[in-house]
Amino acid sequence: MEFPSKAFVDRLVSTLNDDVAFAAASRWSDVKVLLRFGDNSYWMKLYGGRIIDHMAYFPMANPLGWDYAISAPLVTWQSLRDGRRALGHLLDRGEIAVDGNLLQANRLYESTHLLLSAVRDLKLD
Repeated sequence: MEFPSKAFVDRLVSTLNDDVAFAAASRWSDVKVLLRFGDNSYWMKLYGGRIIDHMAYFPMANPLGWDYAISAPLVTWQSLRDGRRALGHLLDRGEIAVDGNLLQANRLYESTHLLLSAVRDLKLD
C-alpha cells in the first residue's frame, strides 16, 4: 500500500470507523470533507459518528461538493508521517490548511485532529 492512495484512504476510513473516540467526536456530524494529499484528493461523507462514504475526488466530476477541506503539499504529509513534524505545529502554522466552511470545521475540530492523527499513525504494509 502506498501513501497516498485509494487503498490508504480505504484503510484510514476503516480505522476511523473502528475508533470509539472518533465516533464520539463526530457523533453529530453531517458534513462532506475533502482530504487533499498534494495533488491527490479524497472525498468523505461523515454522518452520525461514521464515515459513511468515500471516494477519489475529481473536480467537476463530483457533484456532491464538500463543506471543508484539509490539505497540504505531499512533502508536509510525509514530514508528519515520518515524525519530523508535530501535528499541532503543522496545524498551528497553517502548513496543513483547513478551508471552506470554517464554522463546520471548527465544530468538528476534535474529529479532524483524530483523522489527522490516524493519517500520521497508519502503517503501510
